Formats: sequence, structure tokens, C-alpha cells
Amino acid sequence: MQSRMPYRPIGSNPMSQGTRCAQLAMYVIFNAPFQMLSDNPTIYMKEQECTDFITKVPTTFDETVPLDGKVGEYAAVARKKGETWFVGAMTNWTPRELTIDLSFLSDGAYEAAVFKDGVNADRDGTDYKKEVIKISKSDKINIQLAPGGGWAARIEKVK
Repeated sequence: MQSRMPYRPIGSNPMSQGTRCAQLAMYVIFNAPFQMLSDNPTIYMKEQECTDFITKVPTTFDETVPLDGKVGEYAAVARKKGETWFVGAMTNWTPRELTIDLSFLSDGAYEAAVFKDGVNADRDGTDYKKEVIKISKSDKINIQLAPGGGWAARIEKVK
């Protein structure tokens, strides 16, 4: 993937390639049994909800379901650990819309903590929105991915 703008180090406000949600989705999509955070750990305290999401993503999964993708362009994957599902979607530098089909879920009601690219994520990669939604296996979620963007969710069955 090539960035649309030059990537360069900035000491006071470090740059990263891709959006905050793309970074969260990487923890779900990439198979990496040794997860780590880069940067200064105190920076993560500024966005505690993102840190909380990352710390709940396991390093191994019981089940993986490919949802959509095209090599070099985009990917969407669902992974299950125990009774909890994690879903991640990422795109290259082309913004796009995807539909996430939740038919991989079992019967019942679920609650999803969703992280999605914010309306300004194409200009500020740190712009994101978190929301909690009610879903079921019959639902399909339309998602918008900014250039270099992503979408991530933690899905738990409502008891």
C-alpha cells in the first residue's frame, strides 16, 4: 500500500499510516500471537476506550471466518474466542463501503462495541467514533472506510 501523503516523523505529534480504526482492526485481522503497542504508553491513556479494546483482543482464536476481501485492497474478518467475537475490516488508500453480514453469529441477541472511522478521518487519522449497538445474526451492517481506514468491533451475547 502506498500512502497518499508523505509519511514523516514529527516529534510533537507522531504520524502513523492509516486511521485509528485501521490500527484497531489490525489486532483482529493479523495473526500475531505477540501483540504490542508502539509509542509511549502514556499516550494510550488519552484514548482509554481504544486501549480497552486492544487489551481485550486475544492472541489466539478458536474460530476465524473470512467475511470479504480482495488481495491488496481490503479485508474483513471475524474471529471468535470463547463466546466473544471480534470483527475487523481494513482498506488500502481507497475509501470504500462494505457490508458486514453477521450470519456467523449464533441465535440470540448481541451487543457490539464498534469503532468506526470518523467523518474527518480522511484528514485526521485519529478521528473515530465509538458506539454500542444491538445486533443479531440476521443483521447486516454497512460500514464506511476512510482512505487507509478501518472498522473494528467486539461482539458479546446478551445474557
